Amino acid sequence: MTGFLKLLAPVCIFLCFIDCGKANNVNPPVTTIIPDSTAPVTDSFPENKVNRTALLRLVNGLRSRGCNCGTDKMPPVPTLTWSITLEKAAWRHSRDMDSLHYFDHNSLDGTTPGQRLDAAGYHWMYYGENIAKGQMDEQAVVLGWLNSPKHCHNMMDANVKELGVGKFNIYWTMELGSKK
Repeated sequence: MTGFLKLLAPVCIFLCFIDCGKANNVNPPVTTIIPDSTAPVTDSFPENKVNRTALLRLVNGLRSRGCNCGTDKMPPVPTLTWSITLEKAAWRHSRDMDSLHYFDHNSLDGTTPGQRLDAAGYHWMYYGENIAKGQMDEQAVVLGWLNSPKHCHNMMDANVKELGVGKFNIYWTMELGSKK
């Protein structure tokens, strides 16, 4: 339990310093990892070394309170659930960027984020993608995305319902989506 409290303390501190548009009377979101319907409940992805619970809490904390993305005041939006399919697609893109030494939303072979989601079996109606390089932990990467207006808008987009994050060495990819 002590390890969990050590992890939770920076998350709470991080959320306290975010410029949110709502008063503190908003109940914190209930965050659970729910695999998508296409993945068995026992499915896991041990190659991806991220703290899924921390990532989901950080993003859902932003979404439940609303925040500023650059000069745009973003209202609260519904919380997200974790998608193992999006996680795998994100991890594969992070691994590809690391092994081929590039940093871009489009792969060197020209594959777009939507095409990668299709190849992973995620039948999307809507998606967004955030990438980062060099952040050491979940809090740092979410803070970096929060400080980039476009990436912040992706996290606050009411059209997305699920997320998955993949990390390979120093590369991070966040996939956000809604299924057809």
